[in-house]
Amino acid sequence: MNQILKREEVSKQTLIKFLSEIIDEIDFQKKNQEDIAKVIGISPGTFSKNLTGKIQFNFWNLIKLSKILYVNDINKQRKMIHDFCSVTTSKKNLRIAMEYANAKGDLSLLKLVVDQEKISSLAMNREWAYAYEFVLLRSNGTIKKQELLSKLEERKGSKIIKTKEMKVLYGILTFYTMYDLEKYNSLFEYAEMLLPDVNTITDSFIKSSYLGRIKEGLAYAYLVQDNLEMSRGLCKEILELEDSRDCFHLLRASALAYIAESYTFDCYDSASWYMKKALVQLGSCNFEREKQRKQSILNTYSFIKLVHKKDLDSIKIYNVGEEALYQILLGNPVKAVEILRAAEKKDGKLSAMKKCILGYALKDINLIEESIVAFECAGNRFYSKFPKKIVEEFNKNGIMYEGGAI
Repeated sequence: MNQILKREEVSKQTLIKFLSEIIDEIDFQKKNQEDIAKVIGISPGTFSKNLTGKIQFNFWNLIKLSKILYVNDINKQRKMIHDFCSVTTSKKNLRIAMEYANAKGDLSLLKLVVDQEKISSLAMNREWAYAYEFVLLRSNGTIKKQELLSKLEERKGSKIIKTKEMKVLYGILTFYTMYDLEKYNSLFEYAEMLLPDVNTITDSFIKSSYLGRIKEGLAYAYLVQDNLEMSRGLCKEILELEDSRDCFHLLRASALAYIAESYTFDCYDSASWYMKKALVQLGSCNFEREKQRKQSILNTYSFIKLVHKKDLDSIKIYNVGEEALYQILLGNPVKAVEILRAAEKKDGKLSAMKKCILGYALKDINLIEESIVAFECAGNRFYSKFPKKIVEEFNKNGIMYEGGAI
């Protein structure tokens, strides 16, 4: 008990020091506290009590304050938020901070709060921290996908999950891990199970964020099933999510990228337009997951360029399959085969897409037809269009490729 009291006293002193620094910054900038309170949307009296530590800052008000004090300086805003999460004694603030960090893609903030709250005095916060630790594992790629799925199932089976938010988050994590493992056929059933629980969440930010993630996963599942109308419809719903706190830009970027991807084999101009919009949505990419998302979008954009043989003079190649396809288009099929054989030796097998490209390089129609089967067995009817188009051209013209899009 004495240890807990001592820790709480140290936390209080650290909070007071943090608040003193904010007061100093306000004074240094010659800003008026009443004016700041008005912009934040609280009374001057409440703001004064926030600054003296008599009333804890609401997490969202602290975010607003960081933007007022450090306009256009994302690094200072980020430091202020990190420092606040290190000193706030409000357990609710720290729960919201976990999903805020997740939504914004700030993995260092998420790790800070998770590590802190795993030893929280409040059981609810410990439960949230252990759930968000899985979010970190998935985002950092520090664990194999199948192992992550097994650990998730083990956690759900061995622990009684008490909060409805974490029941939903574990479901979303399982949903996304199946997505990572390309188990697309299972996603629809899982989403149906999750949606009723999401609708019972009372916090508007948590509810919207979780709902957006489920729609994001479903949008891609419909895309690979070649149900483009449903996929684009869900993406438009994501784009229309209410976002007064400016937290859902990663979801919007994904939605725009999926719409672009849906035009991969039909219209280069539409695909390119939406890809550019997705990259604009990401902005300068200050956070870890923003950079990961940008890399994923650029990778897909490169594939679309290769399919249509457009803008190849400025293309950047991001993976082995695309490099092999690029070499074929340059007239170097032997080089493409070397690249793919090396990948096969390293990974133990070729993905459906790499098998298709290998067949294309070798002019082996049987290998390309095998890739069609592999795509369809995985429930990926959309990308099975790629080898089908090659086979169609071959059957029509007796050659693998002839002008326009593959």
